[in-house]
Amino acid sequence: MRLLNKIHLFLFISLSLGLKAQNYQERQKQLEAQKISIKKEIQQINTLINDSRKKSRSLVDELEDIQLKILVRDRLIRVNNSQVNNLNNIISNQNERIADLEVDLKKLKDEYSKIIYSSYKKKSSEMKLMFLFASENVNQAFRRFQYFKQYSKYRKEQADKIVSIQKEISRNIDSLDKRKTEKQNVIKENQSVRQILNQERNQQNTLYNNLLKDQKNYAAEIQEKEKQTKLIDNEIQKLIRLAIAESNNNNSSNFALTPEGRLISSNFELNKGSLPWPVREGIITRRFGTQPHPVVRTTTINSNGISIATSANAIAYSVFEGEVLSVYGFSGSNPGVLIRHGKYISNYQNLSSIFVKKGDKVMANDEIGIVFTNESTGKTVLKFNIFNELKPENPTIWLAK
Repeated sequence: MRLLNKIHLFLFISLSLGLKAQNYQERQKQLEAQKISIKKEIQQINTLINDSRKKSRSLVDELEDIQLKILVRDRLIRVNNSQVNNLNNIISNQNERIADLEVDLKKLKDEYSKIIYSSYKKKSSEMKLMFLFASENVNQAFRRFQYFKQYSKYRKEQADKIVSIQKEISRNIDSLDKRKTEKQNVIKENQSVRQILNQERNQQNTLYNNLLKDQKNYAAEIQEKEKQTKLIDNEIQKLIRLAIAESNNNNSSNFALTPEGRLISSNFELNKGSLPWPVREGIITRRFGTQPHPVVRTTTINSNGISIATSANAIAYSVFEGEVLSVYGFSGSNPGVLIRHGKYISNYQNLSSIFVKKGDKVMANDEIGIVFTNESTGKTVLKFNIFNELKPENPTIWLAK
């Protein structure tokens, strides 16, 4: 019974170690995918910034760009730190595995040496024949013959186990060496990223100190822009309210949905987290919700959507099937398009050309228009929203990662 308990304990420990190793390996793959995504984002930022540098640029533009680069590099450092920690777990797990295998190997070798010694003492063919001929009957002779066969088979199995464990130890040692090298490479990469980050922070501080001289003027300018943004948001809300009222003859504050509308709403919800981006390539430069302004740190701003910086002449695409609710244009802003998806609405604002009209049926990835490029700054930014009727939703949790 004690032996059986020990076997069960050994199997449980082996299974636990195997699951741990599998989890660590999966975590490493996820972190590597995150790192690749962040590095791609950094490349896109550098490309967008280099393109906009061809235009005349203000101090505020410079600060916004450098702040964006700093935020992304901070994320890269955090992912690298997580990778180092996870690699430490993998290395520790593999060291434990190698130690366990070496214990098993020693036990097998000790047992195998006893088998060989026993076989040596019984190796005489005459002794085997004598043992067989000494049988009292045919059945006993057969059982003794079977014993010799099983004993020989067992000895071979033990030898095969020893070779198998030796190979597994060798594989684990090779893997361990690779993981140690990988860890050192991540540490070196992080050191390099930190150096660049420190340079960018110094540049940011220099720019910010220059900005302090006219901070009041910049703060007033930002507040004026935020005021204009709020007015446009209110106008968009009015358009949505009007559409809701028209759908139910003013009897409710919610859309009256047809069976088709309910189906589209349901499908839209099922695609949460996997909707295509409204531009093929882009960087989120303003997040959803209340946040400090990236330049004037004493000013708080609020966004009911996201801003996506993209390349010049970028096309805006519909994120889901639906119907064009409105093609609008307000004083102080560039045109935009509202597309209804059952009770949900997607908004594509800051376009220079529009390819659709009110009432058009669109599918996911249909072209909506061309994103406007500011000639003075060289920046091309799409403002994108998702509404659940009148309630703004965070687009980042709807779009594919």
